[in-house]
Amino acid sequence: MLQILLYAIGSAFFPALLAGVSVILTRDRPAALLLAFYIGGMLVSISVGLILLEVAGSDANFGSSSSKSNPGFEIGAAVVAFALSWLTGSKRGRALIDDWRGRRKSRKEAKEIKKHGEVQEAKDPWTVRVLDRGSVLLAFVAGMILNLPGPFYLFALADIAEAKYSTVEAVALVVVFNLIMFMLAEVPLIGYWINPKETQDRVERFSRWLESNGLRIISVFAALWGLSSLFKGVKDLLG
Repeated sequence: MLQILLYAIGSAFFPALLAGVSVILTRDRPAALLLAFYIGGMLVSISVGLILLEVAGSDANFGSSSSKSNPGFEIGAAVVAFALSWLTGSKRGRALIDDWRGRRKSRKEAKEIKKHGEVQEAKDPWTVRVLDRGSVLLAFVAGMILNLPGPFYLFALADIAEAKYSTVEAVALVVVFNLIMFMLAEVPLIGYWINPKETQDRVERFSRWLESNGLRIISVFAALWGLSSLFKGVKDLLG
């Protein structure tokens, strides 16, 4: 159960979801756009999760973190998680990321010069371009696309299936998982409903903080995920 909740918290800061919420909070009419994004995301995420559980049944294994037959997977996942934590949490790791981004940008500019004779103006990511239109319908669609199950969600679904919970318990866990995963959208929505003006001020401060600390947050949860996977892998190996 604790592992599933940890996956849910990690999913709340998954890059795709984090990017979508961050973009919306800096746009006009953020409350309407955020609500549409949230509804679209919840509908798809819960529906697909329940479908995967139904299809998988009691023999599901999407690479489950609780699989006792494959401790090597757990230990390997822990190594990957620790590597991700180091890359996003350390100065050296972030420098490597920035260096990679710089080289990638240079290669892209070189291709543009070769093709067009000059560097073309860089396009924003499709998420930004879509949400910039201020369309509630497009925000709804973006929520559906960006919130298809990610790796943490798949791990959690596999753990739920393997634990052989009752149907009611499994459905409740999927719903609770998604409520936790979407907390960065839910908290501002509640605030906009109770006190729109004050919430807008807080959202602006939070957006700046999130932009500055997003990688550190990912680093912390990657480390926690690595410790949990390492513990389960060693336990399965010895047990």
